[in-house]
Amino acid sequence: MKHMRWLPLTLAGLGVAGCDAMSPSDPGALVPRTVAEDGSLPAIEMNGARFHLETMGNPANPVIVFLHGGPGIDYRGLLRLANRYNGSSLADDHFLVFWDQRGTGLSARVDKRQLTIATYVNDLNTIIDRYSPGRPVFLIGESWGGMFATRYINDFPRRVAGAALIEPGPLDGVTAERIEDDIFDLDPKAEWLNDFAWSSQFLSPDDHARMDFERMLGAKSSQPKYHLDRADPQPVWRMGAAASKYIAEDGQDRNGNFNYDFTTNLSSYTTPVLFIAGSLSEVQGESLQREQIQRYPSAYLEVVDGAGHDVAWVKTAEVLSHVRPYLAARRGGVR
Repeated sequence: MKHMRWLPLTLAGLGVAGCDAMSPSDPGALVPRTVAEDGSLPAIEMNGARFHLETMGNPANPVIVFLHGGPGIDYRGLLRLANRYNGSSLADDHFLVFWDQRGTGLSARVDKRQLTIATYVNDLNTIIDRYSPGRPVFLIGESWGGMFATRYINDFPRRVAGAALIEPGPLDGVTAERIEDDIFDLDPKAEWLNDFAWSSQFLSPDDHARMDFERMLGAKSSQPKYHLDRADPQPVWRMGAAASKYIAEDGQDRNGNFNYDFTTNLSSYTTPVLFIAGSLSEVQGESLQREQIQRYPSAYLEVVDGAGHDVAWVKTAEVLSHVRPYLAARRGGVR
């Protein structure tokens, strides 16, 4: 069975907990605790699950919802986009919503039945209803998050005031099949995951912790075609191994071939869309994005020099220099 492999994971900044006095089965021993285990983490309850989520800014301002990569990573690597550069922050004139998607990052773990693309879309609908009722939102999506944003726009074009997509992965299965050999397999050795853990639809918190830890260990090998910065690696808190697998499978046929298409209704979305790529990125960089902007009626690409796939983390000011004017040009359409 194939895995969804187009989104690299950098681990040097990973906050995996360690304590000699703890058992591997104790919460927090192998990986950071989720919001189901640590009540001090910012969280919300929605759609029968508990999510790690934080907001910044004035709720009266236009809302930006951030969609992290993966599937299965978290929003930690996007937080620099909220920092102050050249005296201003996106939070000055927008309300920012950062969240770990269902079963990912520090959000509570859930069983296989809840890990579908349709469920993810419903979760995003609920977040928009909660934080921007009656108003369209802006979406900023990185890698898988750019794919997720596209799927949402495809389904609900009127709910999105604009979108900035940072090196989105392949927007349809045909493209995914074409580029998959250039993408490193995040989990090449952990056979027990396929033989045991993956076969179960109902997993204990301890099972998830071990799976997440093993998945992250399997992701430590380099991915040279992404040209990730090793001096300043983009960090994550924790990967959701089950979400990574089952969201991928939801976009595949019975033979493990990608058959999804997030672009079937994009012709109805005429708002300009901003794409951003790093000049060093070979897999999801300029070449792929010049193809993918053609899927939208109105889209354009900005290429940031000297960065790979982690462009939003290592070249944040440059990314924001494109995002800010894009958002400013469209704020008038949000009431």
